[in-house]
Amino acid sequence: SVAYSVRFVKDVFFGVAPPALQAHAPHEPPRFMRVPVELLVVLCLAVGVVPALLVGPLLAASAGATLGGPLPEYSLAIWHGLNLPLAMSVVALVGGVLLYRFRAPLFAMQRGWPRPHAPGVFELAVQQLVRCAGWAMTHLDKRALQNYMGWLMFAVALILVVAVLDLPGFPNMQALTPVDGLSVLMTAVAVAAAVGATLKRFTRLIALMLIAVVGLVVSLAFLRLSAPDLALTQLSVEVVAVLLLMLVMHYLPVKGTNVSGRWELFRDRVLAWVIGSGVGVLSLYVMLQPGQTISGFFIENSVPGGGGSNVVNVILVDFRGFDTLGEITVLAIAAMGIYALLKGLKLPQPDHDPAGRPWTRDRHPLVLTTISRSLLPMALLVALYILVRGHNLPGGGFIAGLVTAIALTLQYVAHSVPWMHQRVPNNYHPLVAIGVLIAGLTGLASMLLGYPFLTSTFSHVHWPLVGEFELASAMLFDIGVYLTVVGSVLLILANLGRLAETGEAR
Repeated sequence: SVAYSVRFVKDVFFGVAPPALQAHAPHEPPRFMRVPVELLVVLCLAVGVVPALLVGPLLAASAGATLGGPLPEYSLAIWHGLNLPLAMSVVALVGGVLLYRFRAPLFAMQRGWPRPHAPGVFELAVQQLVRCAGWAMTHLDKRALQNYMGWLMFAVALILVVAVLDLPGFPNMQALTPVDGLSVLMTAVAVAAAVGATLKRFTRLIALMLIAVVGLVVSLAFLRLSAPDLALTQLSVEVVAVLLLMLVMHYLPVKGTNVSGRWELFRDRVLAWVIGSGVGVLSLYVMLQPGQTISGFFIENSVPGGGGSNVVNVILVDFRGFDTLGEITVLAIAAMGIYALLKGLKLPQPDHDPAGRPWTRDRHPLVLTTISRSLLPMALLVALYILVRGHNLPGGGFIAGLVTAIALTLQYVAHSVPWMHQRVPNNYHPLVAIGVLIAGLTGLASMLLGYPFLTSTFSHVHWPLVGEFELASAMLFDIGVYLTVVGSVLLILANLGRLAETGEAR
């Protein structure tokens, strides 16, 4: 800056005019061309003479906003004595003058540099970027799902390691809940089932049953800890998951093989150990926190604010209804995506089991078909009961939807897809859309009445012979959840079952 300023002053006021300007005699600029320059000169002189008066408040405001706290002691004056800032200023002035004095070699060196060509630089940058992307694809993308999951789990493990290392230390530990013998037994069963599923991973049916045992123990643990809603949800989800996995595994190779090398096995073991340990440490840290919780608010306001004594259901459809709306929307999108992937897909079916025995031609045994028909009305009645009572007792739209979907899926398994499609509409897209639409319109209705989105209300009515009972607007929202869950689960499972029917017909 000093060298450029010296060059500017010398060339303009003391140098020789360029040939193009020698034909014009120099003269003073017009008045209003000098005004901006004069204004800047006056401001510079004024700030230099009285800096505390002119820039002191502005400097204090900007420095305080930057530091976010009280400012240290400082003073603004023209002269602060001989100090380091003054020496640095002298070095800058002397260095700038010397740089201008010996500028000729620098200019000559600059003229020897090749003139940059912007399009060429851009093309070179693009080529380097493509080359780096190719290297990354070659070394990181192995075109295998195992590799993708490995990198994903590596990122999760890295996040967990950083989070654990950033912990400030365990707080004062709260009194731990006494452990009884039944809890120890349930934990041992879950651990043994998980280890057994890992060891029996090549015997798929046994591994699946052991995984189901883990889910069953988790649901029993929820029941043990006075969380019946979570227990019902876990149990229903476990049944749907087992059905889904059995349908998917039907198309996998009959005998699995260990395709992982030593490096992959070592990587997977390290990732499993890090992720499991990290989740355990973080969970323990969170549960040992002595901080306050918001559970008391929900318990106190469940009846007066939401009109229901089932706190879990009131949270889902009232206090946190927007979260539930987002969750069923994601569920609907996932179901539509799976349907789009399965549409038109034809997969060959194995004709024998792992022991080499051919599959029986009686795909739909008489005992199963008879029992499933008698169970259907009872299951639908139970689902309706769970749906209606969910606002005050364990249940709700999500659990009722899973029970209904399980009952209808059992009919698919017992009677075949064509048999069901002759009696039940096979297009579940409208059911999914209607469910999400009902849940969304429930929230919009409150806005039409001048309340925030998804604000619920309730009232007590009296019917002859029935007596007094409660009506809540959240019931409509729960019905939307119910329809979305039923439609999404059936859309996935029925289309997976249709693959089997297609292969059988071929």
